[in-house]
Amino acid sequence: MNEPRPDREQILAASGTLCVLRPAQSVAGLQRSAMPKDGALDLFLLVDDTGAVTAFNGHVDLGTGIRTALAQIVAEELDVALDRVTMVLGHTGLAPNQGATIASDSIQVSAQPLRRAAAQARHRLVALAAEALGLEADALEVEDGIVCPRDGGNAGLSYGELLTGRAERLLLSDDVPVKPASAHRIVGRRVPRVDIPAKATGSFTYVHDVRVPGMLHGRVVRPPYAGIDAGDFVGRSLIRVDEASVAHIPGMVAVVTMGDFVGVVAEREEQAAEAARRLKVEWKPTP
Repeated sequence: MNEPRPDREQILAASGTLCVLRPAQSVAGLQRSAMPKDGALDLFLLVDDTGAVTAFNGHVDLGTGIRTALAQIVAEELDVALDRVTMVLGHTGLAPNQGATIASDSIQVSAQPLRRAAAQARHRLVALAAEALGLEADALEVEDGIVCPRDGGNAGLSYGELLTGRAERLLLSDDVPVKPASAHRIVGRRVPRVDIPAKATGSFTYVHDVRVPGMLHGRVVRPPYAGIDAGDFVGRSLIRVDEASVAHIPGMVAVVTMGDFVGVVAEREEQAAEAARRLKVEWKPTP
């Protein structure tokens, strides 16, 4: 599937939106009571005046289904339907830097600020509805993105209506109250994974399907002691590389060496593969 690519500048400049942000971890000395300069923020959540929700997480879905699971968490805390939530994962220019995608860390750790962001957005939207309806926030509830009185009646405002003409920018709070597990209606339930249809129909974009302008292809030439990664010889076993041995291959761009690392770069994949096979490399004897 193709990762959504919203424009950060357009998001932050647009009206009819609510964003939950956090000072970037690499920026020191920022006070949560003051909005930092643009560019020093991690963006976790966007709700717009169409009622659509876009959520951002720094991890990627390696086939374990976290795209669906994270969307469930957001939908749960915001009280919206699951299909209203779009996840943006691992986008280096938009998603927060949350480190490597490892084991269950995505749900145990990196999902926590996203969960709080969704809960904080819901609290803010309920507060806006309370002001508009002349009621206390405790007297209101949310169902499928519509804030209405707990005691019934026809009064009710959708998230989209509450955000019309507004530009809400919230700094993520560490102590925002989230739903207790007993109140969950989406989290913990079986739902269809959002990535499966594209995989089943062959339209999913895997990393080896990616094409970008000016793209080149590379191959690594391995040393003769594969599987041995310790010892004084590591990093000092390459004697010489004969770049002329692959100069005749069409599309050849460069031979790259760094310590024991040897790589070839070419315009096309099959050219790089051929260059890796034909490159003459001399190594010290295997210890």
